[in-house]
Amino acid sequence: MMPRRVAALLTVLLCASGAARAQDPLQTLPNNYSVVFENSLVEVIRAHYAAHEKIPIHDHSSLATVFVYLSDSGQVRIDHAEPGEAPVSVVRPPTVKGAFRVNNGQAERHSIENLGDTDSDFLRVELKQVPLALKETFRGRAPQSLATSGSTMEFNNPELQVERIICAGPSPCAITPSDSPSLLIPFTPAQVAEGSSKHGTTLVPGKVLWLPATKSGTILPGSSSSGHFLRILLP
Repeated sequence: MMPRRVAALLTVLLCASGAARAQDPLQTLPNNYSVVFENSLVEVIRAHYAAHEKIPIHDHSSLATVFVYLSDSGQVRIDHAEPGEAPVSVVRPPTVKGAFRVNNGQAERHSIENLGDTDSDFLRVELKQVPLALKETFRGRAPQSLATSGSTMEFNNPELQVERIICAGPSPCAITPSDSPSLLIPFTPAQVAEGSSKHGTTLVPGKVLWLPATKSGTILPGSSSSGHFLRILLP
């Protein structure tokens, strides 16, 4: 029979081992993290932090990631708890709908507290085959106005491009075909017709549309608002 002291020690070690295992938020925190879209190139995860919500410790992958902010929100405290390291607390500044951030890959383990009075909603676009090596995080600002149609390449890297598209209407706006596949992310409700189709798919914030390489499209803006999108182009 195993001595009680040895059995107790094994129990402690097993509990510590369990605590050190990765906590997949898609499994443990389905109200906060959910998969919107996935293929061999990207996994798009929607994150939701309710006002003043505290979210327990969980892990994120080491993949390079584009964060796309779907709402205006206040500060969020992030308490990092990497194995074998002292806890580190940082505060994410308020976010603005339409802004985005491009990060190199880095595995993270942390807990979250939304310090603001409003919900925080954003997408994590995890890049499965893009090994970014940026010297520093890139931050794309939200536009001050959506009154004029046009497109701007706001991030341009050999491994990744991020284009902003505004379709002020009332005329439709073309999505230029590219040699690269791309992910279309709406900030406002709009219809998007793929290729030469005259029938659009309704997209709302939090949803995405995958465009294969060389695929064109058309944005049909809503009657009450401009169409506003980010387009992430991959190699």
